[in-house]
Amino acid sequence: MRFSTSGMSTIGILVVSMVAVSVPMRAQSLPATPHTPDLLGIYPGMPMNPARAQLQQRSSKYQVVSHTIAEHGFGLTIPDPTEQDQVDVYLTIAPNNPAVWMIRRTQTYGRGRPMAPSALLTALRQKYGKETLTADHGGGGLYLYWIFDQSGKLLSNADQGLTACSGNTFINNIVSGPGHGNTILDRCYASFYAVTAMLNGNAELLQAYTVELVNMPYAVKAATITMNANNAAAAKAKQDELKKANQNKPTF
Repeated sequence: MRFSTSGMSTIGILVVSMVAVSVPMRAQSLPATPHTPDLLGIYPGMPMNPARAQLQQRSSKYQVVSHTIAEHGFGLTIPDPTEQDQVDVYLTIAPNNPAVWMIRRTQTYGRGRPMAPSALLTALRQKYGKETLTADHGGGGLYLYWIFDQSGKLLSNADQGLTACSGNTFINNIVSGPGHGNTILDRCYASFYAVTAMLNGNAELLQAYTVELVNMPYAVKAATITMNANNAAAAKAKQDELKKANQNKPTF
């Protein structure tokens, strides 16, 4: 079976435009989360500064840099032409205290340093155990899922519908708030705490892989807090504007 490179999309930083309002928001901390599973020592719920320091330990040559909008996260790219390694960490948004909700690692292989899919799977299974679900997307790649409950315990089986979930689709929602009314989304929001491995290559050699760790219920709670705070700030700004408008009486 062969997987085409067209199935691997380049992960960009999504920029969200918001109307700024000068209403202070009190920082909030979400409930503590388990420290395992982790990806490269970083776990969902980990505070921003320790997570950033942990990522920087991967390189003394290259620096961790903030995403386009700094409060949304940060990343580290090691641009080795034979084995490029990119890690991105995504953060909860104010008024939440900044904490990790997703970690994503992508490695792309050039000539001279190949990796077999079996070697990657062995490393993943040694760290996380036997995968809970699999989904073969044909030309889109092979996907494996390690699904955890909210205590961090690996589940031996889970709803196959969770293979439709991805933390990447929630990057915009972490600012705007979760959507509703979609059965698949509701399942993801309620229980998708998972490591997902996406393999792109053939049976003998990998061209690239991506591993993503996301705690979707945790992200949904944070996004809801952000959405409610932004809505309240926008409502107050509108009330203030109307009050000024009512006070602005002409003289005849």
